[in-house]
Parts: sequence; structure tokens; C-alpha cells
Amino acid sequence: MKKIFFFACTISLVFMSCDGRNRMHQSNREVLESANLLESFSTRVYFVPQEEVKIHTDTIMSSGFHVKLNYNSIEGQFVSKTEVTKGKTQTKIHFKNFEAQLSVLKQGQLLTHSLINKSLFKEYATPDFWEQAIMQHVWLNHEQSTAEMVCLNTSFRILNTNTFKDFSILIDTFGNLKIKEVNLLPNTI
Repeated sequence: MKKIFFFACTISLVFMSCDGRNRMHQSNREVLESANLLESFSTRVYFVPQEEVKIHTDTIMSSGFHVKLNYNSIEGQFVSKTEVTKGKTQTKIHFKNFEAQLSVLKQGQLLTHSLINKSLFKEYATPDFWEQAIMQHVWLNHEQSTAEMVCLNTSFRILNTNTFKDFSILIDTFGNLKIKEVNLLPNTI
């Protein structure tokens, strides 16, 4: 009986000495560092946009062209930026990539069905640009469209910079796709 009592007293002394008094004079940062948990508590993660984006455009033109665009964010594909605040808290912002499903019909006959995303334009810029760029918009250019072709415009931008590339996508009555880079900057001498 004495052995059981002695064993119980020893166990209770061990548990009472583990009350965290040794951490009483440490800051929260020091406690997390000692437990190798600082990085997980000092990193915030955000997704832009937070929710899935879907924009459907269905346009019938007087020239007989029927243009359907389904523009959406791509879950699981993003460009990341990391910011560090004064308190050494990291904020990781994941900007979602976008793509658009395009269908062009003329007089009810399908001319083309294609996917507009970064890979369609890869020959127009360096791989570094495409790793950092996000598709901003895809829109139907009514002014440039004619009875023989439809013109779409799209824009890619590297976030938080003035680096961007604009393109025109021309689709003729045979469904042929032609891409032209658009220079929106004024010519200077």
C-alpha cells in the first residue's frame, strides 16, 4: 500500500511541476519559436478573388456572328505574392488565373470552339512574364468586328506593376483564329 501511495504522490508531483511557469516571462513570439510554430501562426493566406468567378456573355451580332464567352477563374492555379509587415507577419496573396471558353457561330453553324488562356499566347512573351501574369479581361470588340470577322480583345498583366500585354483575337468566317499583339503606348521620339 505504501508503494502505491508513494507512486501516486510522485506522479502528482510530476504533473504539478508541468504548469508552464517557465514560459510565464516569455512573449508569445518566443513561446511559438521554441515550439517551432511561429511560421504557421505568422502567415496569413488570402485568395483573390475569394469566390469562384464566372461571367457568361452571349452576343448575336447583326453580321450573323453569334459569340459565346464563358470567362471564369481557375481553381488551383494562381500567382502568389508575399508581403511582410512590420511585425514580421507574412501575408501570402494567391491571385487566381482566368480562362475563357469561346464559341463562335455564323448563321447557326459552329466556326470555332477554343480555350483562351495563357498558353494560347506563349510565343508573344517570355516564360517569366507568363508565370507572373494574370488574364484581366476578354471582351468582344464591336468597333473592329466586320461582316467577315469577329474581333475579341484580351489583356494580361503582372500584378502590382505597369507591365502588361494586350492582344486582339480575330476569327474569320472559316473559323481561323489570328492573334495580334496590340501596343497601346503612344509612339515617342
